[in-house]
Amino acid sequence: MLTISGVPSGEGTTLLRRCAPDLTWQDRSPFLGASAAPVIPWLRQARRDHRRETDLQLPASGPAPRGVAVSFAPEDGLGAHSWAAAAGLRLLAADSTAVATAADKITSLALFERAGVATPRTWVVADDIPAGATGSLVVQRRANNLTGKGTRHVTTQEQLAEVLRAWSGETLRVSAHGDGVPVTVSGCVTRQGTVVSALSHQLVGIAELTPYWGAHCGNQLVPDDDLPAGAAARCREVCAAVGNQLAQSGFLGAFGLDVLVTPDSAVVAIEINPRFQTVVSLVQAQERAAGLLPSLGTHVLASLLPSVPVEQVRTRCLRLSQLVVTADRAGVLRAGITSGVHRLARGRLQQGGEGDLAALRSGEALLWAHAHPGDRVQPGEELALLQFPGPVAAVSASPELRAEARQWVRAVRHALVVEDA
Repeated sequence: MLTISGVPSGEGTTLLRRCAPDLTWQDRSPFLGASAAPVIPWLRQARRDHRRETDLQLPASGPAPRGVAVSFAPEDGLGAHSWAAAAGLRLLAADSTAVATAADKITSLALFERAGVATPRTWVVADDIPAGATGSLVVQRRANNLTGKGTRHVTTQEQLAEVLRAWSGETLRVSAHGDGVPVTVSGCVTRQGTVVSALSHQLVGIAELTPYWGAHCGNQLVPDDDLPAGAAARCREVCAAVGNQLAQSGFLGAFGLDVLVTPDSAVVAIEINPRFQTVVSLVQAQERAAGLLPSLGTHVLASLLPSVPVEQVRTRCLRLSQLVVTADRAGVLRAGITSGVHRLARGRLQQGGEGDLAALRSGEALLWAHAHPGDRVQPGEELALLQFPGPVAAVSASPELRAEARQWVRAVRHALVVEDA
């Protein structure tokens, strides 16, 4: 069982249809919008990959907004803003200054302090190795969108010195590395408080999936009892406190909070993702099952209304999971795969058509292709997202993928042919 908060589905859908009858989800992939669509059937999907667009400018003028739009990471360049303006849509994105402050690995430390939540022992480093920074350490660049490339784990002074040389000229965050289970708490800041939704076990740096120690590899929803006693409730308290501080800075809408749950039930805040996260796809399936409006809808209501109705629900955990499959070599993608429900047949993908994440059966996975033939890819760059009806690893500090999950990863990489450029 788990405890989540949200907007009651019936009332929320009525409010949403009234204030956002023309609503578009915009991203390179429809996976997140798809998990909300059964409750928001008028939601439109607009596919566009702004990561591959450069030299964009906001139009000097455009049509008056006829509707509203939500994008996965609108702070990542001008792509989503330019697209929405040209389409005559109002992009519901959080205040850019508040987003930048929260996303920054260093400026977010002050926000955590104001929220009264624990963080690892941390040093802000410009050049020299700080006194006391010894043992197992995590070194991070300030940016929050480096997909793991901006995080290093070091255990010796020599390794630390090497990282400082490699990132010379940058101000870095150096933190004591602690033991514990990485957990992501999904929330939404409204004008009257913070809605705290589902908890998920964050899968990070798994060798079969990424060459980077700190890279996000996936998530799996967890019930309260899978964490040490009292830790789940403390995760929700910490998320609410951080969300309320985000509100003080002018932030509204969806966000994710990454924390570490220690063996003694302490909850240590690590970083803020002031935007939608990939795990929200799983979270929305859980919200639907609990009779709550999906997070995408809650984000829209929080952006448009002075208040939203919120209730707390005790419900069964769906135990859904997902893995990010990345390229294991550099090259050009020569063959692609079709998004949809798949099964494995003798280690190969067998397509079964479209499907709903919440309706997956044992032995099935919902696959979303995030790279396509002709794309140039590098090791660690995302190729596809795989979603499962059950957990893919034990809930632990250093999880290992289950055998079936490894088979799925191998099958996806076999189907997605990467050749030398």
